[in-house]
Formats: sequence, C-alpha cells, structure tokens
Amino acid sequence: MSSDVEKRLKALDIGRFQVMALLQTARYYRLYGDLVRAKSFGLNRAVFYAWAKHYGPRGVRTLHHVDDTKLVVSGSGKCPEGYTEVLGECVKVSSRGYFEFGGVEQTPQDYDQQVTYRVRRLVDPEKVLRVALEYVSKFPEGVLRDPTKFYKYVYEPVRDTFFIELLTKGYVEPKKDIIERLHELERMLEKVREAQKSLTSFIKQEDTSGQSK
Repeated sequence: MSSDVEKRLKALDIGRFQVMALLQTARYYRLYGDLVRAKSFGLNRAVFYAWAKHYGPRGVRTLHHVDDTKLVVSGSGKCPEGYTEVLGECVKVSSRGYFEFGGVEQTPQDYDQQVTYRVRRLVDPEKVLRVALEYVSKFPEGVLRDPTKFYKYVYEPVRDTFFIELLTKGYVEPKKDIIERLHELERMLEKVREAQKSLTSFIKQEDTSGQSK
C-alpha cells in the first residue's frame, strides 16, 4: 500500500518541500492564528531551506547573499535593518505584510499553487492542514518557537513519511521516543530553573542578613 502511495506522490512531485511548507504553515498558524500570513511564512521557510540545502551549509548561522539581498538566520539575537525576527529567524517582510526571500514575495496564492493544488489530487487539502495542525500541536510551544528544535523534532522525523502516514492511516503522530525525550528535557529544565530560583533567593537573604548586621 505504501509503495503505491509513494509512486503517486512522486508522480505529482510531492515531497519534502511540500511537507516543510505545510508544517511551517501549521506551526505559524498554531502560534499566531493568522492563516493568510501562515501560508506566506510556510512557503517562505520552505523556499529558504531548499536554497540553504543547495547553496549554504545547513544550520550555519551566518550572513548569506541571495540575488543582491541579504538573508540572515538569527543567531546573534539581532536582525539587520529591514528584517524582522519571526520564530527565531530573521525574515524580510514586504510592504504588503507577506514574507519574502531573494526580493520575491511568497503569497498565500503561491502557497496554494505549490502545496494546496498538488495535494488535493490525492486528498482534501483542508484535511491535510487539519492533520498538520493536530500533529504540530502535540509538541511543546518551546519546540515550535525554536527553529532548530522544530526542524529536528517536528519536521525531520516525518519529512519522508508525512503524506504516506496521512494517506494510509488518516493521521500523523509524533514518534513516541521523541515526545518522551522532550518531556524529559522539560523536566530537567524545570529542575534547573528551580535551582536557579533557590540560589537567587539564598543570595538575596544573605544580602539582607549582611545589611542588617
């Protein structure tokens, strides 16, 4: 069954690019609730990562040049003039409010051409978006807001299987070991935060005690 689905996906040229655009769209919509901008953001990030795969070392947080425009992946915590930090990355926003890359806007209509109109030959695109939203909603908000964690834990595990799972099972679930690992990480971070609070309280008490002597 899955082999037949893979053949259909290949014939329609549906692959990682569409999965990235879809999950980035669901990610933005889950956090901000704006589907129009979510589609622009989703396609923008898919275009960026496709470019980065071919022209820049993946994961390198540095300055690149694309068609005489500058694209900066946030790492320093500060975006250059003309760029806005969105979900941990510096992205250029057009005068119409759409995200753009290489001087070209990525509009909701462009998203529909690249994603919606392709997948609807296989399945209802509204169902596809609903499944994507249900999938990303199972991850902690901190993972969705961090581009590196999003790529590693949300996108990468299903980049080659998302549509196969959707078409064969009707839903897509995060890998169990990934969710367990994220929960364990959250518990560890909470312990660190509690320890920091205790240390801060202790220092304040010592300062107060020293001043009263």
